[in-house]
Amino acid sequence: MSHEDVSGLSDDDWQTLLDPAELDAVVFALQPAIATGATRRALQRGIHVLSELPGGETVEDIVNLREAERDSGAILKFGCGLRHHGNVRAAQTVIEENNYGRLLTARAVYGHAGPPNGQFANTSILKGHGIHMLDLLHLFCGPFETVKALSSGMAGGDENVFALLRTADGAIAELHSSSTSWRQTFRLELGFERGYVWLDGHLPGLEGYGPEMLIHARLSHNNRGEPDPNPDETVTEFDSHSSAEEELAEFLDAIAGRAPLRRGNSHQAFDAINIAERICAACETWA
Repeated sequence: MSHEDVSGLSDDDWQTLLDPAELDAVVFALQPAIATGATRRALQRGIHVLSELPGGETVEDIVNLREAERDSGAILKFGCGLRHHGNVRAAQTVIEENNYGRLLTARAVYGHAGPPNGQFANTSILKGHGIHMLDLLHLFCGPFETVKALSSGMAGGDENVFALLRTADGAIAELHSSSTSWRQTFRLELGFERGYVWLDGHLPGLEGYGPEMLIHARLSHNNRGEPDPNPDETVTEFDSHSSAEEELAEFLDAIAGRAPLRRGNSHQAFDAINIAERICAACETWA
């Protein structure tokens, strides 16, 4: 359901729209300010929900949705679409199968040309597009104990957010979420003790970000045992993907009891919105 479909609906309208006798499940693609109420109403009626991340404006919103999920027994899945992308899933496999050692660093850039629009309109770049990169940082690095941040507010709602995050193990992640990146950029660089894994570009319909690729390499040493720079890389390009179909399939499998939610559960949504709010709270602003 779109923002236009539900804006201005009365309580009676909602009662009619979310009739458990007629609906088993619903998919919401709404602005965060509207998504929380719509999702809560559906869950309270025992209707399963797939809602786009972040699904709310605050941590409190997600906590309330988790309570409604628990009390109703209905399935609540959030649209964490990047977790279903080919290079993300391939990166998880590469990391699991190769002994790269401890994660040391992560450097993430999600740069857009212009402020958020669509379901993210009137939303901070960090809680709009940036929330998906924060979700990936949690997937590969988190949780985070320490947060430091700077932001710049620009005319027309544009902004840049720079954050430094540290885990309990001492890994440091750097995030730049931008709406003034005129060369659209999506990149996540993971640095390990004995190698690196990079994700670059993404699909579908986002050719401006470049091809979707996975780049990884294992550290090599010279005859003196010193690390060699620029080791031989493996580069894989993904020319298509079916993340939307996979998200929906996982949602339906969870409803049918065939498999638990692994991507986009409410705990993962809580982690993403929680770190977004912590970054916002830590921000020193220059303008």
